[in-house]
Amino acid sequence: MLVSKVLNASLDKLARPRVRLFHRPESAFHVCGCSGLALAILQCMILATRSGLAPWVILAIVACAVLTFFAVIMVTKIITGEEQIIYFHHEIAVMLATAGLLWLLGQSLLPYLDVTILGIGIFLACGRIGCLMVGCCHGRPHRWGVRYRQDHAEAGFAPYLVGVRLFPIQIVESLYVLCIVVVGIVVFSRRSPGEALAWYVITYDIGRFCFEFMRGDTGRPYLYGFSEAQWISLFLMLAALGAEMSGLLVFHAWHAAAAVCMVLAMIAIATRRQLKGEDKYKLFHPRHIREVAEAVGSLSILAGLTGFSEHPLAPEDVRIASTSVGVKISASRIEDDSGLIDHYAISHQSDSMSEEIAKTHGALVLRLRNYSGPSQIYSRNSGIYHFLIRPQKTDEALSPIKE
Repeated sequence: MLVSKVLNASLDKLARPRVRLFHRPESAFHVCGCSGLALAILQCMILATRSGLAPWVILAIVACAVLTFFAVIMVTKIITGEEQIIYFHHEIAVMLATAGLLWLLGQSLLPYLDVTILGIGIFLACGRIGCLMVGCCHGRPHRWGVRYRQDHAEAGFAPYLVGVRLFPIQIVESLYVLCIVVVGIVVFSRRSPGEALAWYVITYDIGRFCFEFMRGDTGRPYLYGFSEAQWISLFLMLAALGAEMSGLLVFHAWHAAAAVCMVLAMIAIATRRQLKGEDKYKLFHPRHIREVAEAVGSLSILAGLTGFSEHPLAPEDVRIASTSVGVKISASRIEDDSGLIDHYAISHQSDSMSEEIAKTHGALVLRLRNYSGPSQIYSRNSGIYHFLIRPQKTDEALSPIKE
């Protein structure tokens, strides 16, 4: 418990949308991105020098990569109407542009692609720290992690998650990628050209496929229950495996095993969802969590549970909010001899909500509202679950951290 509190407090202190650099406040995301670019260039130059590759080609690749990076952002903004930085889009675009550049320059592809992908990795490792700082690519509500404040919401963070502790998936991915790059450097220095590239693609895509299950942001598209990043991870692994089987890269049996395992995992997950009901999967989808958060927030204000409502609803006027998958939630405040009690009722419009799912939603409400007091659940009517919570909150106020 003590370790968890220390970790939570450290992450809360670390996360800030702006940092002071040379006595000026700067975007934490931009600072981390520029730092990652500088480290990536330095790493690429060192690897090139030690392996006998031409430094001027590395500089040309860097220029090409930077131009491609901003070109992808521009094209994405034209298509979607908003500025987005999607890692896989940039990785694929940069690698293709680099391969084209090397072909035009008459240089060997594989050694320079090894160096390039490892440079992208170190850039990503720093970039994910930037994501942690500002709150993008965040995780799902969890008992330990990072809480974002109102100043993050003003910088673009989801306002319905302000004050909610979220699993720090960004820093997990950052550390994972850093380990991949370190091992990749060893592979680059000791093995055949192209093996570092295959190592990075296979190992990163395995991790990214798993990390997506803990991502809580709602902007990513899904197909058949799997995110865009999970599908891209699978396709890139199959592409790398295809290159190995065709002789373009050195074949490794464990790469084939990893690709097969990912395919089987997707089939197993999809089958399990169908057997247990697609609705259960939808209940815990990030978009539904957003609906629950917004519903609970609105109802809490109306019922006077937050202290912001001057005229809270009377018990007979309690309102009910419904989500897109049929979850019904109501909120009220009651009082007994021991003091105030916040009351939430959760049910499903089809009366098919199990106690297990109800308890999970109750735990979600606790995290969304930052409750730390004692709570209990009971069901008076079949399918309707009542959560009684003492409105005790021990977390400190969410005040902005000075830069």
